[in-house]
Amino acid sequence: MLLPDEPAGKIITLTAGVVEIRASLHWRPGQEPRGQILRSLPNNESVRCSFLEARDEDASSISVTGEVRAFAEVDLRRTVELVLRAISVASTLSEAVLEVCAVRLASPAVTSPVALGTLAQDLHDAGFPVAFGRSWSAAPNAEISIGTGADTDLTEFLDGHFPWQVLV
Repeated sequence: MLLPDEPAGKIITLTAGVVEIRASLHWRPGQEPRGQILRSLPNNESVRCSFLEARDEDASSISVTGEVRAFAEVDLRRTVELVLRAISVASTLSEAVLEVCAVRLASPAVTSPVALGTLAQDLHDAGFPVAFGRSWSAAPNAEISIGTGADTDLTEFLDGHFPWQVLV
């Protein structure tokens, strides 16, 4: 899978798993609490949380939408549980009606060492720079992912070079 947000030639060794969460909390008119539903979520070298809370004063509701990304399955599970628990507790304590949905978009994935070595050798032989690292980008169903940056030559090489089938 080509990742234009990663530097050209960076072969991805580990991709993050992603869970999307959507929740709606509804109160009787005038009963909605002030302040945020989600506070102090983890954002570090192994877990990233990105959430938006939107208030609808007319409907006495708050929508919470976002995602959790993590490089390890255990971190993904723990953080999703933390987010869902925080939303549930806020709903319970404020007597809100809660609707929630969590969908796994991708699992954390480690790239095959054989695929890493083969792609690195092909790139090196063709004169492209090679680096290795992990990526916050999810790459479901991809055997291997590579950063392309703005390098159109690298993209064209990969697109026309057997055995690499390019997924965008």
